[in-house]
Amino acid sequence: MDVMVEGRYAMKVRRLLKEHEISFDVSVADVARVLAMVKVNTGHVLKPLHRSTHPPAQSMNWRDFHPLNVIYTFLHDLENEFPSICTVNVIGKSVEGRDIKMLKISNSHANNECVWLDGAIHAREWITTSVVTYIADHIARNFGLLPECITDRDWYFLPVLNPDGYAHTHVYDRMWRKNRARYEGNCVGVDLNRNFDFGWDKLGLDTSMNGPFHPNYRGPVPFSEPETKAVRDVVLAIKNNVKVFISFHSYSQVISFPWCYTSEPCPHYVKLLEGAAAISKAIYDTTGSMYKVGSFKDLMYSATGTSVDWCYGVLDVPYTYLIELRSKKYRFLLPKDEILDNCREILNGVKALMEYIGMYVP
Repeated sequence: MDVMVEGRYAMKVRRLLKEHEISFDVSVADVARVLAMVKVNTGHVLKPLHRSTHPPAQSMNWRDFHPLNVIYTFLHDLENEFPSICTVNVIGKSVEGRDIKMLKISNSHANNECVWLDGAIHAREWITTSVVTYIADHIARNFGLLPECITDRDWYFLPVLNPDGYAHTHVYDRMWRKNRARYEGNCVGVDLNRNFDFGWDKLGLDTSMNGPFHPNYRGPVPFSEPETKAVRDVVLAIKNNVKVFISFHSYSQVISFPWCYTSEPCPHYVKLLEGAAAISKAIYDTTGSMYKVGSFKDLMYSATGTSVDWCYGVLDVPYTYLIELRSKKYRFLLPKDEILDNCREILNGVKALMEYIGMYVP
């Protein structure tokens, strides 16, 4: 477990841990100093309700992290370059009025099964946007060369599920997690990965039950937020065909699956474990990175109202994963020189999962 402590309380917390004989290590002694060293590639950040008519300050690449408008321009560039397979749709509006944009890649064959990949449900987890866009770029540019287990699917890419929070991390607070909804005066934000309607009301299981001031606040009711409603509506529309649902997070290097709210094994535990193992092996074969596999509750902690539990528990999506990306060492502040390797290893992991499903699952 990682805990970030305000500087003025550091000595007190250290003393309490020692008094209770709780072992600990200081991983990052001065978070502010590390943040100051991170050069943010801001570009032209989108404003609420307005779309800039100016060209982006930089084009998409996987050597740097990018603001929202660069990511959205990239989606449209793919659509323009590959119009026969790529389509960009606005699936909803955020709390502050930003578009929530999704890319679909499809050969339009009848009866295609669907694969969903999303990132940045938590705003500060920038590497997730890189991974989702990298996979989309690879599939679009190599579509004619890829096997049928990939091309005979409808791919849905949502690189920034939480656009308001993501924009906020590029301008104001790099460590912001939630969306930007306002509840009870000055309290801002709902943890969107606690706002889905499955296990949402499991009392006492996690801190999302606390008020709006809490970083894991679940919201007043399930699907109270426009961002989660947008995801719900799209996934419900394709629910009969969704084969794979992957939500990317950082950090921990973990490939997890339901359940998030209980340690009880899910009905398809072995099948999900085998799929996760295929992903993990492909990652290791690519870069040597080690990713643990198992249920979320067993590997991480208890969480209610998550997107993966909802997809698996309500919609019966057979391959539902929450993948925690790099880095154990740098936490949310992954160095830019690790972006490409993280993207490459996850791309190969997703390919391996699709091959596993195609070969071993009817």
